[in-house]
Amino acid sequence: MSTLLLQQGITLIDRYRVDEYIAEGGMQQVFRAYDLAFGRSVALKVPKNPSAEKRFARSARVSARITHANVAKTLDYFEDDGKSYLIEELIAGQDLGKKLKEEYELLDPHLAAHVLHLLVKGVAASHHAGVVHRDLKPSNIMVGDDANLSTLKVTDFGIAKMAEQELLEAVEGGENSISASSTALGALPYMAPEMINQPKRAGQPADIWSLGAMLYRLLSGVLPFGAGLRAVNKTPWGHPQENRRS
Repeated sequence: MSTLLLQQGITLIDRYRVDEYIAEGGMQQVFRAYDLAFGRSVALKVPKNPSAEKRFARSARVSARITHANVAKTLDYFEDDGKSYLIEELIAGQDLGKKLKEEYELLDPHLAAHVLHLLVKGVAASHHAGVVHRDLKPSNIMVGDDANLSTLKVTDFGIAKMAEQELLEAVEGGENSISASSTALGALPYMAPEMINQPKRAGQPADIWSLGAMLYRLLSGVLPFGAGLRAVNKTPWGHPQENRRS
């Protein structure tokens, strides 16, 4: 874990009190905060670098257009002392990537179908609103703590999406390159070919590809085209590579 960007107990814009650190990804740190105006706990997201900073305002505008039970609700966006902050509903649980790593190697077909059903509903709602996620992967899916995974919400519209240059650096630099960030390498196994070849033209079909890749992972316990940069060589006619955990 990198250095915390916020200290417990501080209050931002006289409204959001930072209560505790929750988690972090390649682009952001997430804190539990208390909304003093409405008397509720919320998720407070803080960008970790200038690249993420540029996307926070976009993410707020984009995700605010989507209203659905399977999409994390955007509640607020503000800037304070030159820093951007995003407020989302607080979801009790953890991201699906961590759930798969720590609790499940794979899911039975019934539970996998349930997860896919909720995912598809959330993604369909975003597409109906004219929003393409372009970075669907387990770490961007929040699920509840119950064994039935009854709660599922898609998060991080626009935040975790990698800029074209970042993606190219990750692909060309190799796994040992400093440019190959954990964000890039974690996204590649679920990324449609057009996201690598023509990222600016990638649309709704790219999200459908990612849903299929996630379903394969849920049912089989392996990634459809390998982990890391091996996934870059995938084609619709490629053969899955074995990458089971030892």
